[in-house]
Amino acid sequence: MRLPFRSRRPAPPAEPAGLPVLRTERALVAIAIHSQQLDDRLSRMEHRIDELASAELGLELPTHDDLLEVRLHSARVSAELTRVAVELQARIDDLAVQVPAVVTEDRRQQRARTLAESILDLSDSLDTGPVDLRDAPGEWAATA
Repeated sequence: MRLPFRSRRPAPPAEPAGLPVLRTERALVAIAIHSQQLDDRLSRMEHRIDELASAELGLELPTHDDLLEVRLHSARVSAELTRVAVELQARIDDLAVQVPAVVTEDRRQQRARTLAESILDLSDSLDTGPVDLRDAPGEWAATA
């Protein structure tokens, strides 16, 4: 049995047709208000900058003599640092002459420690397992 054909009526819109227009108008009004606030803030800042520029704050611009004084001071500091560095190097050399055996022993120990670490690194990088001990030519698992 077949049901009689019903004509479909269009469903009423969920939102009224004027709603998107209202939202757009609200958004435009909000943007206009924010732009006005930003414009007011900018004009206040410009006014403050103009006041600071026009007011005499008693600031003195550096002169050529001031520049020369700073350069002379930096040259003096550089010379003093160089002198201290030379004195320290001389003191280190004096101490190295007084204790040469300790320095050479430390250097030998340091070289031996470096060599031992190199050997350990090489042995760690080699992959030697029971498979490597067989006499199969061309199959090496060791990598260096």
